[in-house]
Amino acid sequence: MGRYNSLSSVIDAAERAGKLNLRMQDIRVALPEASSSALRQALYRQQQRGRLVRLSRGSDHWLIVPLQYAAAGAPPPEAWLDRYMSKTLGVPYYVALLSAAETFGASPYAVMVMQVMVAERRRPITVGRHEVVFHSRARIEDMPTRWHETPDGRFRVGTPELTALELVERVSLLGGMARVREVLRGLWASCTPQGLSEALDALREVPTAQRLGALLALDGQDALGARVAEWLGDKAPRLIPLERGQTRDVASEVDTSFKVRLTFDSGSANT
Repeated sequence: MGRYNSLSSVIDAAERAGKLNLRMQDIRVALPEASSSALRQALYRQQQRGRLVRLSRGSDHWLIVPLQYAAAGAPPPEAWLDRYMSKTLGVPYYVALLSAAETFGASPYAVMVMQVMVAERRRPITVGRHEVVFHSRARIEDMPTRWHETPDGRFRVGTPELTALELVERVSLLGGMARVREVLRGLWASCTPQGLSEALDALREVPTAQRLGALLALDGQDALGARVAEWLGDKAPRLIPLERGQTRDVASEVDTSFKVRLTFDSGSANT
């Protein structure tokens, strides 16, 4: 970035170059003669005009808001999430859960927030009308991910198979098993046995694998179910309910292959 005589010139030049992310160090290089107080005032004015939005308090990461995104108050997360997480914060991350399912065309629901997995708990952030909620995951760098590419940019997302496992693992956060099952039915086509093996090896969650296996069996996904059964082969799983907290006196049957106790309506078309 060259040198300029005003912050508005810096913003216009960056936008013309297709660069919507501005960090304070970039701004200072472009405006070397501006004092700290003058720069703070200029940044405040640009915020008031809707030309800039700050990604989070204290981050010194600013986002240019092109005219087409003025109503939303910020460009979509594809334009800034990866740079914010990887460059500004310097932490591993991936888009997860319902947000990940949506990238694979598997969510029948409008996802109101961006769900992002990180190594440690973080406060949510709101950028324009976009809200990002963080969930924590141990050994996050071992999880299988891929790039989600769009015309606005890209971010890392959990693989379809990892997404399926995490939806089952965190069902209580997502509106219950009926909702998760509906999402999973749209996700199966994106899953492969090899990808499922990689996700199972990374997550290492036997009860989650059992529950996913039982759901695969209910949906007739024999090839994927066989891979889960193979992975569980030497794990000696114990009998568990399909949903945590399911009481033993509820009428149920047992999937003996995966040792999962099912309620009688688990296989119906409406669950």
